[in-house]
Amino acid sequence: MIYLIGPMASGKSTVGKSLASALSTSFADSDATIVAHHGTIAQIFAEHGETHFRDLEVQALCRLHTGVVATGGGAVLREENQQLLSRGTVIYLELGEAAAAERIKGDGHRPLLAGDQALNSWIEVYEKRRAIYEMLADVHVIVDGKSVLQIVEEVLGQLEHL
Repeated sequence: MIYLIGPMASGKSTVGKSLASALSTSFADSDATIVAHHGTIAQIFAEHGETHFRDLEVQALCRLHTGVVATGGGAVLREENQQLLSRGTVIYLELGEAAAAERIKGDGHRPLLAGDQALNSWIEVYEKRRAIYEMLADVHVIVDGKSVLQIVEEVLGQLEHL
């Protein structure tokens, strides 16, 4: 199992699909799994709150037994998920502030980034999670300014050395 972790907008889903293809294995996205069964993430947050969403995230990750799994940015917050991730190879996709600003501009799909202060919210959320990402990571790739292909090639190169 390979798990992709990192902040919102770091490209976990996009990179995950390409990485799975390069490894000739399957791909799953924990957020997409939740959305398919429970509605949009924004809707879940609005109707049930973040705690309920995190509960659904734990359930989704426990069910996903595939080659490459893209996690939600906050999946690392729960101890249960940290234990699950430790059973596989964890790839941390790091995204800088400037790159994040470009990627989240006008994004209405992330409840934690709602409002006029999206970048400030992103920075605040990321700073709370950064140490956990670093602690869990077996592979660490900075994604700023790189194409998906470049990121996948860097991940594959690092995986060879594990």
